[in-house]
Amino acid sequence: MKVNNTQKELVFFGKITASTTHEIKNVLAIIQQSSGLLEDFLDMPDSDDFKHKDRFISTLDRIQTQIQRGIGITSNLNHFAHSPDNEKSHIDLNELIQQLSLLASRFAKLKKVSLSTKLNEIPLNVYANPVHLQMHIFNAIEIVLQHIEDGTLTLSLAQDKQIKLHLHHDLMTEDQLNDILSSEEWVLVQKDLCRMGIETGLGRIPKNSVF
Repeated sequence: MKVNNTQKELVFFGKITASTTHEIKNVLAIIQQSSGLLEDFLDMPDSDDFKHKDRFISTLDRIQTQIQRGIGITSNLNHFAHSPDNEKSHIDLNELIQQLSLLASRFAKLKKVSLSTKLNEIPLNVYANPVHLQMHIFNAIEIVLQHIEDGTLTLSLAQDKQIKLHLHHDLMTEDQLNDILSSEEWVLVQKDLCRMGIETGLGRIPKNSVF
């Protein structure tokens, strides 16, 4: 398969990003080992005389928590960086929306919105360009975030005759819903995802889904 220049550029950026995330994970691993060693020192019998022992233990616990958070972020970024490896591939949508919800969580937090996912019980696969698919779903999330604040935005998957990606927000008003559904950006992202075999819906709660 002939690879165009744009694809080559994406693969290059993806390769560098993936390599860098590996190095960051190595740094986190060293910090994790070092903090673990400090915890071992604090578990020694003669450490009981150290008057700041409890504060050190609580600080090390926070460090370990942030290490795990950092490992999760870099793992998702590493997976995302490999997206351009193939121009088209079979994609598990359950896995993809989980990854995207984590990568987009920072954008949601700026609007005081929590992102969550409701996955399908069985794998839902599409054959598509991974970069384009993730970009269109991310665009859908961004469009909704432009119109809402607070609450929870949930991405759920279902399949009838066609795979359905539904976004619902627990605090969305009727006016906000209508503004999004009538926007040119939403119509375009629906068309883009439809070409990839995914029907997109939007609602305030799952039972009021609009498809």
